[in-house]
Amino acid sequence: MPIRYRYFADRDLLIHVGEGAVSIAEIETLRSRRRAEGVPPSVRHTLTDMRRSHFDFDLTELRDNESGRSESDYAGTRHAELVADPHDTAIMLMWKKWLPATVEVEVFSQPEAAYAWLGVELKTGDLD
Repeated sequence: MPIRYRYFADRDLLIHVGEGAVSIAEIETLRSRRRAEGVPPSVRHTLTDMRRSHFDFDLTELRDNESGRSESDYAGTRHAELVADPHDTAIMLMWKKWLPATVEVEVFSQPEAAYAWLGVELKTGDLD
């Protein structure tokens, strides 16, 4: 699985870490796994680290998959997205446009800035 996750209840923080190629199908599998494994649908803070991965889909596929989804599909209302590639940054900025108005997303290149925006403490090992 190119995206793994961990939930930290004490910080109400869900962390995703991607590696390699990430497809729309894998994103859907991740959503299903989180629900099946009992991750709360109302996580306050989500941090997704995609700096060691790349998106294996185009904007049309992303739009078709994301448009019209409910807030509960996003495991929280405040998302910090870490990306390294300008192409992936552009994809994340377009993705924001298709989300419910209650879901906030900001894109970062440095973990410290992402954690500061979320208002959550960065702990050693979070992104390993």
